[in-house]
Amino acid sequence: MTGSPASEAEQEAREALAAIRPLAEQYARLKLAQGLLRRHLEAYRQKTQDPVLGRATTLFARLTNGAFEGIKPDFDEKDRAILKGIRTGGEEVEIAGLSAGTRDQLFLALRLASLERQLAAAARVPLIVDDILINFDDHRSRATLAVLAEFAQQTQVLFFTHHPRLVELARDAVPADQLQVHEFHR
Repeated sequence: MTGSPASEAEQEAREALAAIRPLAEQYARLKLAQGLLRRHLEAYRQKTQDPVLGRATTLFARLTNGAFEGIKPDFDEKDRAILKGIRTGGEEVEIAGLSAGTRDQLFLALRLASLERQLAAAARVPLIVDDILINFDDHRSRATLAVLAEFAQQTQVLFFTHHPRLVELARDAVPADQLQVHEFHR
């Protein structure tokens, strides 16, 4: 003898509940773990990335002679982390929209900010750069050379170039007691 439709429905509901309960518990555990992981990652990001980006923002503004006021972390349409330059006035520009020279200045600002953080942790390493000003105009080259001269007070900076114009600019931008030029003639 079969039960009533109501009792059959009740039995099916109990079976479905029994099947769903462990999945719901697993889902709740995973969501909790995900939330904890996100909080720890955010704390780590704030501890490490934010100071580097803050310093890189200052350096980027200097390297671009104020054409850009900063750097902003963001996400693209696929929810991937990206960086944007912020022009003076607030316009946000993705890296692909920057000129080659401005991209180089952005990457240099990030590199210097990261290296400063390493130096603060007593990791003494020199900064070696080779023709990094190739895509910079004279004004931004002077600004970059001045930043590198300040950086040289923390660690050794070796700047290689085969462009006599950059040596002239360095002589203008860097105090004479901080600059040593070694010329190689073939």
